[in-house]
Amino acid sequence: MEQIEVRDYLIEKILNTKSKENYKLPSENMLAEQFSIPRKRVRDAYVYLEQMGLIESRQGIGHFVKPKKKLLDIVLTGDVSFSEKMKQQTKDYRSILTRLEQIDKNDLAFKSIQMVENASLYIVERLRYIDGEPAAIHRSYVNSELFPEIKKEQNKLSSIYQFYKLNGIQRFESKFTRLSTIFPGKYERLMLHCENLVPLILVESDNWDKDRNIQLEYTEILYRSDRFSFQLNG
Repeated sequence: MEQIEVRDYLIEKILNTKSKENYKLPSENMLAEQFSIPRKRVRDAYVYLEQMGLIESRQGIGHFVKPKKKLLDIVLTGDVSFSEKMKQQTKDYRSILTRLEQIDKNDLAFKSIQMVENASLYIVERLRYIDGEPAAIHRSYVNSELFPEIKKEQNKLSSIYQFYKLNGIQRFESKFTRLSTIFPGKYERLMLHCENLVPLILVESDNWDKDRNIQLEYTEILYRSDRFSFQLNG
């Protein structure tokens, strides 16, 4: 309870600080005396705030409010390339292919995917870098029966939309979009360089060839919530 009280006090202080960048927060000794609690309780509160991505601790100096990065706007539609959305907002954008493999139909992940019945799937995972830092994981579960040579074309898969266009598909549409919040597991923390209490925004959608009414993929995108703001429509 004591730790929660200190944590709430510090969060309120962070939110109400006008000049947030590099603002030094009260020392552990000062807060321990103010709240009449052991210094360890204050230290635990600071560790929690660091795991939330709100502060950074500098050994021997103190605890500071973490500088906020510019938030990038995302319109939650599946008919526009993520890469194109990012290139419109920043000059420093990269997409790196991190995984390309077939999904076993007995895999639990396969059973949760909303795809056409009996489709054979490949997972195409890309890590998106914004301003030199990893910011999003993009997984496309692609209907490999439409693209039987997909594994041979991994040099073209950093942008799945460009890959589709190279295969003659020009118009896309999404028939559902679902938004939820999750906390990162070990894999996501390592990939995105984020703390374990920084929530991720999970956006699930589908992608169809609009002209032929054929489902191309089921999509999952994991966004760092401290890097993006979201618009529900365009």
